[in-house]
Amino acid sequence: MFRLDLTGLENRIAERQEQLILGADEHKKVGYLCSYTPLELISAAGVSHIRLFKAGDTHTVASGEQITQSVFCDFTKSILGAFKEEDPLYTSLDKVYTFYTCDCIKTVGEAIGEFFAPADIYTLPRIKDKPSSRDFYSSQILSFKADLEQLSGNIITEGELRLQIRQYNEVRKLLTQISELRKRPNPPLSGKDYLDLVKAFYYLPAEELLPLYQGIYDKLAAVPVREDRTIRLFMAGGIIADGDRKLLELIEDELGARIVAEDHCTGLKIASGHIDEEGDPYRALAEGYIDQTPCARMKPLQERVEISGALATEYQADGVLYAYLKFCPCYGQIKNEFFRHYQQLGIPVLELPIDYSKSDQGQLKTRLEAFIEVLRERKGLAAVGSA
Repeated sequence: MFRLDLTGLENRIAERQEQLILGADEHKKVGYLCSYTPLELISAAGVSHIRLFKAGDTHTVASGEQITQSVFCDFTKSILGAFKEEDPLYTSLDKVYTFYTCDCIKTVGEAIGEFFAPADIYTLPRIKDKPSSRDFYSSQILSFKADLEQLSGNIITEGELRLQIRQYNEVRKLLTQISELRKRPNPPLSGKDYLDLVKAFYYLPAEELLPLYQGIYDKLAAVPVREDRTIRLFMAGGIIADGDRKLLELIEDELGARIVAEDHCTGLKIASGHIDEEGDPYRALAEGYIDQTPCARMKPLQERVEISGALATEYQADGVLYAYLKFCPCYGQIKNEFFRHYQQLGIPVLELPIDYSKSDQGQLKTRLEAFIEVLRERKGLAAVGSA
């Protein structure tokens, strides 16, 4: 059976992180918190960037909770905990940016600015289809441009920005093509593989990602199609952080099912946007980012819900795992809207409120095992390991 080897990619990410820690490329370095942050603009300013999304261990959660509140999700506590514990990658940053999505992330940005590093928070409109929202978001992007120029000492030229837009469009196209291979009856890559590919998007520049992703796509596309079928699961809900793989390992390594697509902000969503390569590039950034698969805090919510259902249907999901961090103010509060829509489509759904502790591992495995077994019975598939 084919297994995708991503050791080379993981090594390159580790090398890049070490370069950033040591300041080897002599560029300014920024971290960002939200997928609505236009990377094309940061790159056009000659600034190195990483997404702040390392999480998954209880120590940094406990450390971060000393700064924030117990009712914040473990992800937000982890970010602050990493700064407090002086994570060398985070402490190497010259500045942190975020576009305001949820209240917890906004508070994290404020706390970083107060205690650890310079930080700016830009406002993201909630009503995505209003012309005034798009105008305001455009103005925020122009303010972001001015700040990046001041930070870097570089002028962002239109030519360089257009180049970055073209490159990131190609990167997203390749990630989409790789994901579409998961529509095969027995996909040549796992859900964990895909998240590890996306992880590179948050650490490596576009010009380096293009040949890496193209090589991986060529390798995967050459794998012969297998018609034997396993249980196909669609993962929706909140963020799955770099370092948080316990659900995927349970599902794919122990229970023999496969995550064939995901609807959260560190998965397939980043490939959903396309930036117009003609016209005003700053307006194009605003339009492209606001029109990507939206965060659950965006309105109208029904559009968000329908996109999720359409994606689950497109990837022929047998069931949905709706996983969100406990106390999540976005995906926890509006979960029932998603559940109703999946059920209307005839797709069974399992709710999974999670945190980063290991204490619920046994309970999670029991619930997942029962859910997957029900799906196997519905599909008439044999259990893993049966004759």
